[in-house]
Amino acid sequence: EYSPDEEERNWLTKATEQRYYDLIANEDYRREMFRERAENWLSLSHKKDSTLAKLLTKNPLFIHEAYYETELDDLAEKVLKNYAVGKLLIAGDNRFLSADLISFLYYLVQPYASVSEKAYRLQMSLYREMLKDSEIYAPGAAYDSQERYTLLRNPHIARNEEVLVKPTKEEKHSLRDLYLSHLTDVVMVSSTALIAERLGGADYDGDMIKTIAEPILNDCVMQNYAGADYAISNQMALPLLQIPSADPLIHNAGDWYARFEAIRNTFSSRVGQISNAALDRSIIAYDENIDSETKEKCRQETETLAILTGLEIDSAKSGIKPDLSEYLSKKKIKRSSFLKYKTILESSEVRRPWYEPTFDEQFKEYFGSTDWQGVSSNLEKLPYYAQMLKKNTPKAKRKPAKASELFTF
Repeated sequence: EYSPDEEERNWLTKATEQRYYDLIANEDYRREMFRERAENWLSLSHKKDSTLAKLLTKNPLFIHEAYYETELDDLAEKVLKNYAVGKLLIAGDNRFLSADLISFLYYLVQPYASVSEKAYRLQMSLYREMLKDSEIYAPGAAYDSQERYTLLRNPHIARNEEVLVKPTKEEKHSLRDLYLSHLTDVVMVSSTALIAERLGGADYDGDMIKTIAEPILNDCVMQNYAGADYAISNQMALPLLQIPSADPLIHNAGDWYARFEAIRNTFSSRVGQISNAALDRSIIAYDENIDSETKEKCRQETETLAILTGLEIDSAKSGIKPDLSEYLSKKKIKRSSFLKYKTILESSEVRRPWYEPTFDEQFKEYFGSTDWQGVSSNLEKLPYYAQMLKKNTPKAKRKPAKASELFTF
C-alpha cells in the first residue's frame, strides 16, 4: 500500500514492483509516462502517443478518462504477468557478442611494424589497450557503470554458463574511444579468453547476449568464483562445459526424402523441452534447503542437459540428434510449480475446449492447492509474489472529470 521506493533496502524484484506501483497509484508517473512515450520517434505508435501526450499537456485531468485508464491498466497487468514468469526489470541491456576489435587492429598492423616506425608505435599503442581476459568493452550503456557485470546467453541452463567480467578503463581520446565508442549495440571480449565458450558455446557471428549491471545479481554470480572478491578468472570459475563437436551426416543431394528430413530436423528443435527438464533439476540443485546427495545428482544432470542443449542446437547443422530419452521420456523429477503456472498461463492465451475448467478456475486451483510456506525456491514463488503484489497494491478509485473541467475554452 506504499511505494517500494520508500524502503531503504534493495532486492532483486524491487524495480519491477515499483513499476507496477507507479502504473497503479503514482499520479505523476501515470501522466509522465505518456509524455516519455511521445518522445520515442522510433515507436510504431508515435503519432497516437504524441496526441495522447498533447491532451495531457493541455489538461492533466484527461488522465482519468477511460482510454487512459485502460491503457495504464493493461500495462500494469503486463508488468504483473512478466513478474510471475521471471521477466524482471533490472539494469542491463542486450548486445551482440564480438571479439575485441583493438586486438584485430593490432594484428592488422603487425606486418608493417617491422618496416615502419610509425606502424610500430601504433601497434604498441594498440597492444596497451587490448582487453584482458576478464574485461569487456560495452560503450554507450544507458545504465550506471558498475565494478563488475554478468554476461548471460539464452538458453541459460546451468550456473557454469554465467560469466562475471569487469569493464575496461575508458579513457577519452584513446584509440578505443576514437574508433569504437559508436558501437553501442556491441559488447567486446578478449579473443584469448574463454568467455564465448563458457556462454554455451557462443561465437562471434551475431550471437546476442545479455549484459547485466544489477549489483544484487552480480553478487550472486560472484559466489561461483573461488578466491578473493575480484579474483575473476577462468581458473577460479565453475568448470567449463565444453560442447563436443560431431561430424555432420552426408546425404545425397538428389535424395528428396533426405532433403525433407534435413528441413524437418531444422524446425523440430527440442531446446524448450530440454530447458524445462533442466529447470526442474536446477531448482533442486541450487536450493540450499535440499540434502546434499539429491542436490549433487540434480546438479550433474543439469550440467549434462546444458551440454545436450548445445548438441540439439548444433544438430540443425550436423544432422545428428542427441539421445534425450533419459530425460524427456522418463519422469524422474517432479514438475516444478513454476512450470505448471507457465503451462496454465500459456494455455490461457488460446481458446480452450468447452469441457475444460475455465482459466480463472485453473488459476484458483493452482494457488489454492500449493503450500506456499513450504516452497523454498524464490523462483517457484514468483507467481505467488505477483499475486500478493496485486492484492497489496489497491487501485485508487478515480472519477472522470466533468466536461466543464475538461473542455475549458
